[in-house]
Amino acid sequence: MKKIPGQGGFTKKLTTEISKWHRKKFANEVSQNLPILLIKINQKKRIPMEVASFSSCNDYQEQLLSILSFVRYVGIPIKWTLYSDGSHTAAQIAQLEDHFDFLKVKKGIPWNTIKTLKGLCKEALEDYEEYLIDYAKKFPLGKKLFYYLNHTIENPTLFIDSDILFYEQAKVVELFLTERPQATGWFMPDTNWGCLDSRYKTLYSEQVYQVNSGFIFANVPFQHLEKALEILKIYDFSYEYFSEQTIYHQLLKDNSFMPLPPKTFVLDAGDQFDFSYLFTPKQMAVRHYTGPVRHKMWQKKYKWHLSL
Repeated sequence: MKKIPGQGGFTKKLTTEISKWHRKKFANEVSQNLPILLIKINQKKRIPMEVASFSSCNDYQEQLLSILSFVRYVGIPIKWTLYSDGSHTAAQIAQLEDHFDFLKVKKGIPWNTIKTLKGLCKEALEDYEEYLIDYAKKFPLGKKLFYYLNHTIENPTLFIDSDILFYEQAKVVELFLTERPQATGWFMPDTNWGCLDSRYKTLYSEQVYQVNSGFIFANVPFQHLEKALEILKIYDFSYEYFSEQTIYHQLLKDNSFMPLPPKTFVLDAGDQFDFSYLFTPKQMAVRHYTGPVRHKMWQKKYKWHLSL
């Protein structure tokens, strides 16, 4: 049906207001009834993998719903490391660690005062410490980049943003662990070329399967780091929004990571101006609710996402 001028913008504004209400209601409910919600989810299956995520206090409700959706549709991981930007409250940390015995919140390095990473990071990162420190001080994504690159991968590990939700097709994640021959790792591809640092795009023409850094599954530790880290020197202490994603784009290409199917691992903003959803929980394994569609994450009640 043809839309009248301004209809899409009005729809997005209205659904954004609805989303704020649903998000607030979720926060109130889990503050009192999280144990009951976990009983309803009733997940007993354990899965031999780890998860790492990065978030702030402002993303807390999204992070919590992400954890619940993983437990609901994938299982209970060996360990979940939540790297905080340092802003999580004591109450938020307590709620997470008290109710999820596999999860540990790490507030990490005091970036405002740190002067060296010697002894605090992998040897491969030490030559780039001045760039890593500067990036982390200036941008939250700089912190995320450091924590993920410095994370010790002892088991197959999933690195995800806090605005990632899992759905009914997420059982396919188990195939990452059992598929033979085993891939080095997997990533969620971006919908189209362009979400990269402008300086990178001036050097390289359009490539197939641009990496989105919100969902990265590593079966083994990253082996080839140098070319990706050299990009930090090219940045010369100045950064754009997609600078972090550009480093991961180079890193995963160099390490032969494989793209995931976009019809089930969804990164699509096509429904941002509609009341309806392009995808239902039965169709998806994962959806990344990036900025343009963040309101879709809360447009429906959390029970819709968890199929409760």
